[in-house]
Amino acid sequence: MGHTLTGLENPGRILSGFNGSSTTSLGDIVLPVQAGPVTLNVQFSVVQELSPFNVILGRTWLHYMKAIPSTYHQMVSFLTNDGQIDLYGSQLAARQCYQIAREAGANQEDASPPEPSIAHDQ
Repeated sequence: MGHTLTGLENPGRILSGFNGSSTTSLGDIVLPVQAGPVTLNVQFSVVQELSPFNVILGRTWLHYMKAIPSTYHQMVSFLTNDGQIDLYGSQLAARQCYQIAREAGANQEDASPPEPSIAHDQ
């Protein structure tokens, strides 16, 4: 994404995973997240772990957007001045991103650690 690890803040925080495991964050970064016509600055914690998640948007983002998530429909809905916005997930796109990250990590094992993935901590 063109960001360096030197720009991260608050390094060394312990993060708990969904499976109960823990990892230490490399630090936090604030990035603009665009959802339909709305763009919000969101704080993310960066970890150096291969993850099936590209990014995790927490309850704070959902609450601020007044969004309604549906895991069954793999979508998030929220209202804007122009009406309802429905954002749909894509299993294919998620799998492709995961595969690219795995391949990049395998290619860099000998030279340097894998590119950090970004996960939201909330």
